[in-house]
Amino acid sequence: MENVDRRTLLLGSAGLLLAGCSGGGDLEKPKPSSKGPNIVRPRTGNVVTEADLKELTGRLNAAVRSGDIKQLMQVVDSEDFARGDFEKRWRRRLDNFNRLGFVEGEWYIGLPGGRTRNSAGGLVEYSGDLVFAHTIKGCDGQQVVESMRADYRKKSTKAPLELTHVGEVDAFFDPSIWDVAEIDAIETKHANIVFRIKDAKRAKAYASRIEAGAKRALQVMPNPKGVDKIFYALTWPAVDGKLWGGVAVGDADAHAYYHPFLDPKELARGQKEVAGNKGLPLATGRVGLHQGSFSRPDFEDVACHEAVHVLAEQWRGGGGAPIWAIEGLATWGESPSGLMAREGARIKAAFRSFESVALKGYDEFHKTSREYDYYMCAGAVYEYLDQEKGRDAVFETADAFYGGETRKAGAKKLGRSEKDLLAATRKWLGA
Repeated sequence: MENVDRRTLLLGSAGLLLAGCSGGGDLEKPKPSSKGPNIVRPRTGNVVTEADLKELTGRLNAAVRSGDIKQLMQVVDSEDFARGDFEKRWRRRLDNFNRLGFVEGEWYIGLPGGRTRNSAGGLVEYSGDLVFAHTIKGCDGQQVVESMRADYRKKSTKAPLELTHVGEVDAFFDPSIWDVAEIDAIETKHANIVFRIKDAKRAKAYASRIEAGAKRALQVMPNPKGVDKIFYALTWPAVDGKLWGGVAVGDADAHAYYHPFLDPKELARGQKEVAGNKGLPLATGRVGLHQGSFSRPDFEDVACHEAVHVLAEQWRGGGGAPIWAIEGLATWGESPSGLMAREGARIKAAFRSFESVALKGYDEFHKTSREYDYYMCAGAVYEYLDQEKGRDAVFETADAFYGGETRKAGAKKLGRSEKDLLAATRKWLGA
């Protein structure tokens, strides 16, 4: 026999003995023996339980809801050597959350696979992950997560679970706009616009154009369940391209920051797993409007372009989308059915050159004097699909490429190679 514990065998043997004696009424019943196997119950002693996790999580959540940094700090051990860093970060966060009024947060604590029991009933200490998950009302279809390492202690069987140390946030999730400055917001029908308090004048001056760009994107793109707004952050040189999800963007005028939806309960257990809630988006994003964007005559188009990027994150299940598929969708989304009327001659003249680099990588597309031409040509691929196959074909194509672990996987899901799609577009253009 395999995987049968000794207790099961003992109980089984006792059952056979009783069955064998059932017909002998005159037989003496066996006396209980004081000797026998010492069976250790696996959850005895001082054990960290789900009730302990719930109680500590409840205290953390109540503190965040209160917006009171003193209440939050009461949950962290006073001897934590990093207590000052935690307090500084969360004092700023809570002040910012209170001003914004549209960020909802929740803590998650999980039991790691390590030692969380003392069978003798004494002290239990262990390290694990602590997760804070938030949603921006109207902008996020699921919770956006961040994790940090933490130390926990339970002194005895009747003692509560304590938080003895909170470490730095995992660099993958850090920092957010509310970690780097005092901020405020303007809410419009289709946008939440966040800015440094000292940049309030600029935010007010451009709010109507940002709202118009967000509205256009939301009218064109499929809106994920629960999403009817775009989050915009007015950034400045010190943080351009450095916020959570950002990359080094050089002299780019704006950027969409990618935030994947990970399961907060699994992340708290140390596992990065996709939040697989059926019918909800796979990721979200934030728009960073850099200072250079405000002097552009096509500012509203920029706001729309980046919002399309954010909404397209709903399909991002992998990381293999070709750059033309990403930038082409946002370029087309700025003015569906109007791209050829505005840029048709440029597109036809540049398309064969574009076709030769589209199957390559990021640098070939961006680091060239023909970058603008390639944006327009990439948008023309979606214009072809829209005009010849219908709007659903546009989104099926974007979904396939965004969801593929590799670009080949995306093409396989689509049932059509990139090469074939580009050739068909060239034929449609007459280029």
